[in-house]
Amino acid sequence: MSPRPVTVGIAVRTLDTDVSDERTALEAIGAKLKVFQITDQASLIDGLRDVDVVLNRAYTRFDASVLSQMERCRAIVQPSTGYDVIDVDAATEHGIVVINLPFQCIDEVVNHALALILALNRKLVTARAQVRAGIWNPRGLLPIGPIAGETLGLLGFGNIARETGRRAQIFNLNVVAYDPFVDPSVARALNVELLGLDDVLRRSDYISCHLPLNPKTYHAVGEAQFRLMKPSAIFVNTARGKVVDEPALVRALQDGWIAAAGLDVLEQEPPDPANPLLHMENVIVTPHLAGTSNATPPRQRRQAIESLVAYVKGERPAGLVNPSAWDTAQALLHA
Repeated sequence: MSPRPVTVGIAVRTLDTDVSDERTALEAIGAKLKVFQITDQASLIDGLRDVDVVLNRAYTRFDASVLSQMERCRAIVQPSTGYDVIDVDAATEHGIVVINLPFQCIDEVVNHALALILALNRKLVTARAQVRAGIWNPRGLLPIGPIAGETLGLLGFGNIARETGRRAQIFNLNVVAYDPFVDPSVARALNVELLGLDDVLRRSDYISCHLPLNPKTYHAVGEAQFRLMKPSAIFVNTARGKVVDEPALVRALQDGWIAAAGLDVLEQEPPDPANPLLHMENVIVTPHLAGTSNATPPRQRRQAIESLVAYVKGERPAGLVNPSAWDTAQALLHA
């Protein structure tokens, strides 16, 4: 008896979502396609009953409750770099692989992080406001760090942070990083020094946060960390808002523990209009924009399709988050 064809599910918010490219690619390898709409947890579980792998275009949450009820579906493709909507530990426990897109917006996020650093360093927002108010006093904007010869600290040293460090060196910044999961030789090859977290915080003039969000990194940057930073330090976060204790950041800015912050992500998105961070002169907040450009959506879609096709063909995709679940998932897929 020939094996049944693999069925790929695409979870969407609206059924008029275009899936023509996905259909073409999957039919070319003999896979079936099912599109189902997510309105609540029950509709998600029902949609997963007869699919082998799901593309989470609905960006819905896969918590332990959902994962425990996934009897057939063995893989979740999350079409983004972040995958905090999925309980990876529970997925691994149930033999379900999680696949993300680690390369889909590296250039955009790196450019955004550096743009925030440069804008805050050069005090562009304040300078623009002063000029519009008729104030022409460049020396009044001092102190302004020279950038060249100063130190950039990276929290996390994954793909985005590594490219941030590489480009920062073009500005003659010294680069240090904290990441206990990276081999120091990898950092040395990129002319970056791996240090303990406290040392990175103490030494850096600019700190760029690239930590993934998971139970261990929730509020990883809080009062104790901000108190270690230089009073002149600029803190930038283009990762996830919940890795930062926001009330502690507000106090750090108000009380002068640090000088400024550039935030593309917040704990609550969209934020409460009363959030103090939206009203501080020494803070730039952007609307989770870092990964966005004209090139992002087609690249993201192409890479998600490539990941689906690779999984169906039994090939490990680039963004395999929990490789320990791979053998179990593939065995059940082809059983």
